Order: sequence, then C-alpha cells, then structure tokens
Amino acid sequence: AVVSTQSTGMTIPKTNLLAVLSISIEDFEKAKKGSDYMGDVFVIFKLVTTVHEVENAIAFGVRSSEVWHRYSEFDLLYQYLLHTYPSSIIPPLPEKKISTNIWTKMTTDKFDGEYLEHRKIGLERFMQRIAVHPVLHKDNVFKAFLMKGEDWRTVADSTEFRTKNEGVLKGIQASYQLKNCDSRYSELKTYADELETRVNAILRVTGMVAQKERACYNSYKDFAKTFSEWSVLEKGLKIPLQKIGHNLDNLEGAGNVLLLEEQMKFYENLKEYSNYALSLRDLIRKYEILQYKVESLEATIEAKKGGIFMMGKPEAVEDVATSEDNKKNITNLFKMTPAQRDARRSKLHQELSEAEEALDPAKQNLEQFLEEADKELKLWKEDKIASLKATFRIYAKLQLKHAQQGLQCWQAVSAASATK
Repeated sequence: AVVSTQSTGMTIPKTNLLAVLSISIEDFEKAKKGSDYMGDVFVIFKLVTTVHEVENAIAFGVRSSEVWHRYSEFDLLYQYLLHTYPSSIIPPLPEKKISTNIWTKMTTDKFDGEYLEHRKIGLERFMQRIAVHPVLHKDNVFKAFLMKGEDWRTVADSTEFRTKNEGVLKGIQASYQLKNCDSRYSELKTYADELETRVNAILRVTGMVAQKERACYNSYKDFAKTFSEWSVLEKGLKIPLQKIGHNLDNLEGAGNVLLLEEQMKFYENLKEYSNYALSLRDLIRKYEILQYKVESLEATIEAKKGGIFMMGKPEAVEDVATSEDNKKNITNLFKMTPAQRDARRSKLHQELSEAEEALDPAKQNLEQFLEEADKELKLWKEDKIASLKATFRIYAKLQLKHAQQGLQCWQAVSAASATK
C-alpha cells in the first residue's frame, strides 16, 4: 500500500520506506574543517540510498544518491525527530563516546578503525529504523538527509524546530515531581531501567564467553603449529600430523570469523535495545512535561481562586492562617486601600481567566499524547519481541555453527589419524 505526499509529490509506502529503496552506510573517512594544518579533524560517513524501481526513482527524483554526514549531523537529525514527534519512540543513536567492549579490543582513539566500524553499523541501523517507522519515514527532513547532503540543514531550519521546541528542549533536562503520575509511565520508567540492566548483563556474560572462545581458537593455532613442526621429525607420521595441523589451523580461522559474525549480528542487535532505554526515558520525560503543565495550571487556578476569596473577605480567612507567610499576606490585605484592593482583585481575575483558558488545550495535548504514545508503545513492543526472538535465533544458529565446525575439524583429525 502506498500514499501520496502532496507537499513533495512523492509516492511512498505507508509503513516501510525500505520497500522501495535501500539505505546503507558503506564507508567512512577523515575530513578536515578548514585548509590549514590547525583545522578541526573529524570523521564523515558515506550514506548511500538506492531506489529499487525506475517508477519509484521518478517519484523521488533520483535513482541513487551518495551523501557524506558526520556524527553530529546524525545527532541533529535525532534531536529534530525527538522534538518534532513527541509521542514517537525515536530509534537510538550509537553512543557518542567510546565505551568498553569486551568482545573486541577497544581503544580511546576516536579514529580507530574498529571503533568506527561499530559506529557505522549503529548509524546504518538508526537510519533503517527510521525508514520503517510508520510516522517518521514520511518526514521531509529525513528524506532530505538521505538525498541532499549539506542542503538538508536548510530543510530542517525551515521548520524552526529549534525555536518552536526551545521550552521542550529545556524541559527534557529538568526534573518533575508529579502529583498524579499515570501508573503506565511509572511502570515504563522502571521497565526502561530494568531493560538496560538486563540487556547489559546478557552482553557482559556472552562477551565473556566469546572472549574465552577467542582464546581457545587462538590456542588451536599454536596447537596446529606444534603438530606441523612435529611432522618434520616423524617421517612415518608426516602426512597425518600435517593434516591434523592443517585442520586445527582451519578451525582457528573459521572460529574467529564466526566470532566476528556473532559480534555484528548478535552484539550489535542486542546493544540497540540497551540504547532504546534512553529513547523510552525521552518519551517518559515528554509525558512528564505535559502532565506537569496540566498540574501547574490546576494549582494556579486553585491559588487564584483562593486569592480572590481573600481579597473579598480577608477577615473570614484570618483565623485559618497557619504560616507566617499567610499571616503576612493577610496583614497586607488590611493595609491596602480600596482602590489597591480592586486593582489586585482585577489582576487575579485576569490571571485566573488566562489559566482556565490554557487548561483545556493543555489537557487536550496530554490526552492526544497519551493516545498516540499508547499506539507507539504497542507497535514498539511488538517489534521488540519479534526482533529479539530473531536475535536469539541468530545467536543459537551461530553457536550451532561453532559446534559443527568443531565436529568437522575433529572428524577430519580422526580421519587423518587413520592415514597411512
């Protein structure tokens, strides 16, 4: 099924942009800002988009494109989506900082090839996740990011998302104490923390297993060398010993290839769901901002009504003043002239009216957010279950490959031992 986007004239699938094109990050290289030797050096990634069919290429205006983006641009795209689609779960970016990874020897060098390979995989996954998202894949800024290189910033700036969402940007960094927090979001906050903890625990344990397997495979290389050297001494066993050494050497090479595949297909897939904890927390924080807005307006309305009552009959509330501040306020009321009291009452009525006028839209925004976020969470949970099941199947198949290679090797060793 497809839908036409009137603003661009582009025909795109309703839920999956990858049905008509492929997105990959095929390379990375160093770049320098400025021409002098003191220029800032950074890494750029080659983003390749290829449209599958000619008729689709006509709709997109291009059959294929190659654009280069640095990590900060991917981060800007993430920020744009985060604040333009508040009820969506934005796919996570790979970590900005180098983190310890016991699957492979990592480095503190941000230009290290192995580290950049990890980042390339994560960025490609980020782009593909957006492309299959039922809402995000339709976004014009995202499509410009795919096709227009540096010009995509012009499209992003035209949305004025920075100024329109300045309050949200600041609000996401704040902390809120809610009186009536939706239990679903309290539970989601706990779940996000537990998800991150559990996934990281799995990664840590499977990483330790992989580390030991790598040490074992590397030992087979030494084992193979020993048999090969022994074959020089034993003329009667020369061929069997050489074959044994050869098979053990093959096992070492094939095993390490499997471990690399395991890292790319299992570790990276599972790590994404540890990073999704941040995306869930962003969603929770946006709910808290909207809920806090409603509660603040309700508290303001209650306070203004109380103030109006006190202005009308200060003597009626004198006996219930319990704090020094309340007593001071009531004392000040008695000191006001009738004109001052009328002006104060008028201001309170105006502030009350403004708060009451703002309350209904705030509640509607909250209700709309909750409705859209519920659908988003349902889809995300369904996709998570399917993705994790697929990831666990991949891991099981890779372990079977390890076992099969080991079995084939030792069967070959047994056959070689029978060689005359």
